[in-house]
Amino acid sequence: MPDRNTFVSAGASELKLRAAALEPDLVARAAATEALRRLPDETIAELKVTGLHRICQPARFGGAEASLNEACDIVAMLARGCSSTGWVVGVYTDHQILIGMFDPRAADDVWGENPDALVSAGFTPGGKNERVDGGWQISGSWDWSSGCDHADWLILGCLLPTGKDDVIEPNYCVVSRDDVTLEDNWHVMGLSGSGSKSLHVESAFVPDYRALSFRMAGAGGAARGQTDAPALYRLPHPPCVPFMLAAPALGIAESLLDLVISQMVERSSRGVGLAEHQTIQLHIAEAAAQIDAARLMMARDTGEAMEAMREGRELGEMERVRNRRDQAYLVRECRAAVDRLFTTLGGDGIFLDNALQRKFRDMHAISGHFALNWDVAATTYGRVTLGLESTTHLK
Repeated sequence: MPDRNTFVSAGASELKLRAAALEPDLVARAAATEALRRLPDETIAELKVTGLHRICQPARFGGAEASLNEACDIVAMLARGCSSTGWVVGVYTDHQILIGMFDPRAADDVWGENPDALVSAGFTPGGKNERVDGGWQISGSWDWSSGCDHADWLILGCLLPTGKDDVIEPNYCVVSRDDVTLEDNWHVMGLSGSGSKSLHVESAFVPDYRALSFRMAGAGGAARGQTDAPALYRLPHPPCVPFMLAAPALGIAESLLDLVISQMVERSSRGVGLAEHQTIQLHIAEAAAQIDAARLMMARDTGEAMEAMREGRELGEMERVRNRRDQAYLVRECRAAVDRLFTTLGGDGIFLDNALQRKFRDMHAISGHFALNWDVAATTYGRVTLGLESTTHLK
């Protein structure tokens, strides 16, 4: 294990190696993580020692500021060992990029005194707000806050009268953990260890610079006045950053494939090795092809998005809707591969002491996330491709 501060100079390649080195510990702790319904303190400690809690944190706070494609690879690697750990780190990393899209004073508040600070969220817009001097007073409840037990700050979706003519629109608002009460209500069939509990807030102050409209987060760096910001924080949010939520699906599918192959090599039925069955061979081949296609799709889209930012170019509408399509499609393909592989296991797969059934359940939990919904992403792509107006802001 590296020294506490060595991660500051670690690049993305080194962080990926550290993620791979953690896999045995995460595998050993996966059942306990599920039972605990949040990441264990030991896992958070390991993430902090290795610097894997600061993958896309701005470099000015000592973060790795890894590119989007590099960060997705690291998150997928963590998900190989524990789905919930990969998911929560993907969420934390998503929020590091999002905070980088705010007025720089927001990042100063979050990491200025505590560079190790973690950020969770409740994105579904809601709550009540009141305009006060210098900002907003907000109250309300928010659900689905993955990793909130270990968070120091929360990003909340709030409906605020901002923009032209003070039109009501959803905004991201950053509040301190001190202003938030957690409700321990996360009892679910998949991603149980993500601790995605509900949040309750009563009269938290949000200065103007810690609010950012969904519209501006999605608009890209030029619209936000960030032409000189690092490339990572000039990305438009919906068509790029949710790859962080798709990446764990890839890690789950890849690890399940490896496990099934190792089992099929050793197992036999009625004196015949299962590896000799053509049906098993076909299932393995098709699942592997689906997973490979998903990885290549993710690498292309995230790599091209980062290259556009480095060139100072904003993403065009077709690139945006293609990326949204691919975020959902790669998860759909990984889920199909996992379903195929799980069926191949036969009766052994249904026992609760078999880790593979947890991966099956976690995969289905990921695929239910709204940001990864195939119907929304596919129809958006289809409409734009056919010359029609998009009907969603998620592009």
